[in-house]
Order: sequence, then structure tokens, then C-alpha cells
Amino acid sequence: MLLASKWEAGFDLVRLLLGLVRVALMAMPDWVRYPVLALGGALLVYEVVTRGRTWWRARRKPLGES
Repeated sequence: MLLASKWEAGFDLVRLLLGLVRVALMAMPDWVRYPVLALGGALLVYEVVTRGRTWWRARRKPLGES
């Protein structure tokens, strides 16, 4: 019997987590849900900008510098 691939297991895990988050958010009142979503979005944007800035600085650094 052939087992599911690692990618399929990963996709299933992501779908499960998103479903749990969706259920949790729908159970919240609107005045709680929207600030939680805004905070999560802000954290995501911050993480992307920080990693991009670090990557860009590492690319621009000459070979001799540390």
C-alpha cells in the first residue's frame, strides 16, 4: 500500500490549521475579531519586511566584510 507523500501530509496539516483558525475567528464577536486579524496582518508584514531587509543587506555586503 502506498502512503501519502510528505507534500500531501503538509497540505493536509495546513488545511487543518486554517480550518481551526477559521472556526476560532468565527466564534469571536466582531469587535474582537477585527483587531486580532489586524494584529496578525501587521505581524506578517513586519516579518516579511524584516526578512527582506536582512536578505537585501546580506546581498549588498562586499565579500571581505563581516
